[in-house]
Amino acid sequence: MESLTADELRSRLSFDYQTVMLMSCPLMMVEPYRNLDDLLARRNMITSLDQGHLAVHYRVKYKLNTLVGPGRYSNETTVRFDLFADNNYPESEPPCFVIEGELPWSPHFHPELSICTGSIWEEADGNMLLGELMVHVAKLLNFDEPFTGDVEPGYQPEAARYWVDELGQRPISKLVYPQLPHRIPPPPPEVAPAASAFVKREIIGPEAAPAPTITFRSASPAPTDAPLIKFRQ
Repeated sequence: MESLTADELRSRLSFDYQTVMLMSCPLMMVEPYRNLDDLLARRNMITSLDQGHLAVHYRVKYKLNTLVGPGRYSNETTVRFDLFADNNYPESEPPCFVIEGELPWSPHFHPELSICTGSIWEEADGNMLLGELMVHVAKLLNFDEPFTGDVEPGYQPEAARYWVDELGQRPISKLVYPQLPHRIPPPPPEVAPAASAFVKREIIGPEAAPAPTITFRSASPAPTDAPLIKFRQ
């Protein structure tokens, strides 16, 4: 995907703002800001549509249970998303970091690095929306991942083994995640319903079929050695 023009980028940022604000809910509370200082101080939050294109830093509080150690859970984790960190949004993935709450005990989370979201953004080639990435992070916090027989150790191998041995590769909680709003053209006047102009579709597809055998891959510090989990430098 080629870099967007200034007008295209403005339009994309405005669309992301509208989308994630419609998706904001008690499970995933979204706050948009112009800069990191405002986000950390929680001041000057963007609240008007005409300034939506200025929102390049997002603070998201996830209110769901996530592992923070063997048998220990936290019910709140706050993550920040930095859209311009790699200077080529939306081609480059916006890194996200845990800024409040105990660090999740998960292969995807590291105390000093951005959350490892895998190759989902790269494979979308700039066509994945910010709201979809936010829901993807919610699923990582919930250990809601496809059942597989080849488990990568990631940043925290003990957590990966716990997910297999104690949780049976199942999510921590059964959740209904925020859905991506999709605006559609209005129907002809004679059949136009009185309902909203928005309908919703599911973001995450069905899980893969269970694999019969569980094996563990050896941990490696080199990001390129792990095909299923992509580490950021």
